[in-house]
Amino acid sequence: MHSRKLDDKTMAFQDDGTHLACAERPTSTLGNLLQPEVLGEEAISKAVACQQTVLNLSNRSLSYLPASIQKLKNIKRLLLNNNKIIMPPVELLALENLEELTLDHNQLTLLPYGLGSLAKLRYLNLSHNHLGNLPNDIGDLKNLTELWIVHIEIVNLPSEIGLLRCLKKLSVRNNMLSVLPNEFCQLTKLQWLCIAENQLVELPQHFARLSELSYLDLSDNQFDDVPRCATDLLKLMTLLLKRNHITCLSDDTLLGLSNLVKLDLRENPFTERPAHWKGLDYILLGDTATPLDSADQTSTSNDEDECSSSNEEGEEDDDDDEQDD
Repeated sequence: MHSRKLDDKTMAFQDDGTHLACAERPTSTLGNLLQPEVLGEEAISKAVACQQTVLNLSNRSLSYLPASIQKLKNIKRLLLNNNKIIMPPVELLALENLEELTLDHNQLTLLPYGLGSLAKLRYLNLSHNHLGNLPNDIGDLKNLTELWIVHIEIVNLPSEIGLLRCLKKLSVRNNMLSVLPNEFCQLTKLQWLCIAENQLVELPQHFARLSELSYLDLSDNQFDDVPRCATDLLKLMTLLLKRNHITCLSDDTLLGLSNLVKLDLRENPFTERPAHWKGLDYILLGDTATPLDSADQTSTSNDEDECSSSNEEGEEDDDDDEQDD
């Protein structure tokens, strides 16, 4: 996993080959006395002068974006995570070549109107903000392949989410979703999906149309049974259903899940392994935490919550045996 929290020198040298003299962060002894926005202005000025395509402004205590950020016409990757940004960053709408944007761990309550105009955006991380909802024009981001919206306090997803036809990885962990819109089933290229820590009791009727899914995390929801549609997901390899209300697993459903390499039913009422399950070690039952369980939780948390890496997020394929921010 490539960290998005590298300093500016490393990011500029590795990602756009700019000479370090152009990319280094300010070393002035007065640097610590300057306002965060002033230091941000300096970094932006150097990025403009050096025509950088990558700029790391994370962890700078920025409360707003300097207007000069609109001059970054060549920027493709912009890291703004772990700041204190409150106001909708409308300045970003001028960055027409932007492909990757991290805004996680700020204090945003609104996104700028017109976000969908960032037509080249492929990776977007909005996790850990106080958004409450997603704008309808989220569906205009036609080239988006990864979307991280962990813990943004939403109670529903807009139907326009179904317009993100290129989306391959999505995490909506730790929100308040009780239902998914039917349009969700139009995300037919989705391969990795985490909807853990919500309030779902069922999946949409045509969920099996997500035929490319290989990883699905439904942990910490309100399911009484293993969703029947999972048996129609022929590429599914990892299915996590920890901490739901599942009391049994029928043999018919089990047969339909024979392609799985991991089925995690731990911490459900269903704890006794049937005698005829001998050899089905890929099915995890019981309430006792194991080293594997701890590793899974760490992986999931790092993957989605931080989502600080483009591959993450995923960042969790360990719970899926990777990562999940």
